Formats: sequence, structure tokens, C-alpha cells
Amino acid sequence: MKKKKLTNKERDEAIMELFQILYNKILHIDNLLGLYLEYREDTDNFTKFVKVKTEEFEKRQKSENKKGA
Repeated sequence: MKKKKLTNKERDEAIMELFQILYNKILHIDNLLGLYLEYREDTDNFTKFVKVKTEEFEKRQKSENKKGA
């Protein structure tokens, strides 16, 4: 028995549905993390930690880009 090939519209609808599910999951995780940090009264420390890690990541990326160029 041959499988019916999806139309472009059906494929796009399936992708959008999966995207919506993923978006909702990420949103819930973000909200949960925010609530946890608020509960632990650790929001400021976490924000500082993220800033430091982001800066370290950006420096590493720039260094790797210079090596690759």
C-alpha cells in the first residue's frame, strides 16, 4: 500500500502545529525558571551569571571566527 504524499499546505500546517507546541513548551519552561528564581530570591545573581557566561561565549566565538578566517 502506497503512502499518500502530503500536500505543501498539509506539510506547512504540520510544521506550524509542531512550532506552536515547541513555542508553548519553551514559554512554560521560561515562566517556570522565572518563578523558581523568584522563589529562591536569586534573580540578581542568576542575571549576573548569565551576563558573564554570555560575554565569555561571545569572546570565544570571536576568537574562533578569527582563527577560521
